Amino acid sequence: MRVERISIGDASLSYNEISGRGRPLVLLHGLTGHRDDFRERMSDLADVGRLIAPDLRGHGDFTQTGRPESFTFERMVADLVALLDALDVDSCDLLGHSFGGMLALRFVLAHPERVDSLILMDTAPFSPGAYTVAMFEKGGAIARERGMAFLQELVERSARDATHPSASDRQTAKWSDRYWAHHRVRYGAMDPEGYATLGLLMVTQTPVTERLGEIACPTTILVGADDTEFLAGADALEAGIAHAVRVTLPDAGHHPQMENPSAWLAAVRDHLRRVREREGSKPGGV
Repeated sequence: MRVERISIGDASLSYNEISGRGRPLVLLHGLTGHRDDFRERMSDLADVGRLIAPDLRGHGDFTQTGRPESFTFERMVADLVALLDALDVDSCDLLGHSFGGMLALRFVLAHPERVDSLILMDTAPFSPGAYTVAMFEKGGAIARERGMAFLQELVERSARDATHPSASDRQTAKWSDRYWAHHRVRYGAMDPEGYATLGLLMVTQTPVTERLGEIACPTTILVGADDTEFLAGADALEAGIAHAVRVTLPDAGHHPQMENPSAWLAAVRDHLRRVREREGSKPGGV
């Protein structure tokens, strides 16, 4: 696996890449995520072809702007177009996790010719009900005033001290040492303004539920059985996207690629196999 850096317009970003023959699979992380969210599983999928996992605007090594007006879905869709153009990728299989899935939905609706198939993972076409404006207003103020590392400490301490953790939190606890180590990296790399603005964008977004019928590419919906905050989103996606395949992954919460990697890998491989067999033989095995 290589870590590459590339300029797109007035900014630059880093991405993880595994070279391979055939159409790329592009993986988009969620809010407060990082390109390394998929690092281990990318190695497991090295045989399927080219794999690309970029940092999204406001995250990881993406150029920090500190400007709230730069954090919109439209700018992030344009970022992905610019990245694909710079990498000479005409079209791809696209996987979006959580907020990255919300971005993937808007990307395929704006540029259907660039997406050959879609995997929507633990995401929704609307704001998940567990998150509120007040939550991100408070968190955003802390991020701006005290920094992301301080906010991360508060989030971790609160989660570790919770007396009634959610089912998804109990899944996270199974790999808590690795999770919280990566959590510190993720939060520490974020643009504080990106955290504040994108968090509010997620909870105040205009739903795309009524537009799901426009999605014509083969689509798989993945959701952890214990990801209670996103089960309703998976239901809506399944109902709205024609011929979508729904896979509820057992013994997994919001990060099924880490909590039940064998089931996650099987579902992703099945999606790619189904899509590529439908299209005829393609370079690169699955």
